[in-house]
Parts: sequence; structure tokens; C-alpha cells
Amino acid sequence: MGMKKVISIVIGGLFSFSCGYKDLSPCYQYHGKIIMTSCCTGSTFISIKSSEQIGRKTNLNGQDYSNVIQVPDYIMGTNIYLNLRKYNPDKDSALFPAHCYCLIAVGADVPLFVATAVSTITCPDQLGY
Repeated sequence: MGMKKVISIVIGGLFSFSCGYKDLSPCYQYHGKIIMTSCCTGSTFISIKSSEQIGRKTNLNGQDYSNVIQVPDYIMGTNIYLNLRKYNPDKDSALFPAHCYCLIAVGADVPLFVATAVSTITCPDQLGY
């Protein structure tokens, strides 16, 4: 095997490995704190920790939160990393799980988004490593 061929294989292997690493460890658009999940709305309310205001200030369970969004489905955890897209009522209404019957109205005055990726762990470059 010639030296040029060995160098090509090594460079190709390194390139493949670095691309594979990015696929296995995605970086997320937003970091947030889960405030609550609600079977009344079939969704999770998340306070986004970002200078970008995609949510609204709201009061849930007697406490004020800033930059809050609503995501269809029940997401468990505390701190969360996610990629989002705007909610489209024509194609996304089936994302809501079955709702329970509730006598108390739950604040739904915040923007609705769909989580396209969710994790409790972020990629290393977002942690400052």
C-alpha cells in the first residue's frame, strides 16, 4: 500500500468519526426548566433559559415565570434541552395525549411549540468543555 493511500484512509477515517460524533451528540437550541405537566392540557410547560424571548411571562400555580412555552405531551424531568418548531394546528393536533377532566383552568396563555428533539444532557460544547 502506498503512503498516499494510507494517508487518505486515515484522513477519511478521522472525518467519518467526527461526523459520527456530531450525529451521536446533538446540540440543542434551547435549555429550559420544566415547570409542570398538565393532563388538563395534555402538555408540558417549560421556562426557557435564554435571552431570546420565545415564550411569555405567566403565572402558574401562584408563581410567576418568564419566557414560558407549552409543548404537547408529558415530558418528565427538571432541566431539559430541546429543539423546537412552531406549532401547526393542522398537522400537530394529534401530538396531544388524552386529556383528563379538570374543573380548574390551567394557564394556556403561552406560545405553543413542538419539541423535535429532547434531552436531559446537552453536548459538550454547550457546557463550555
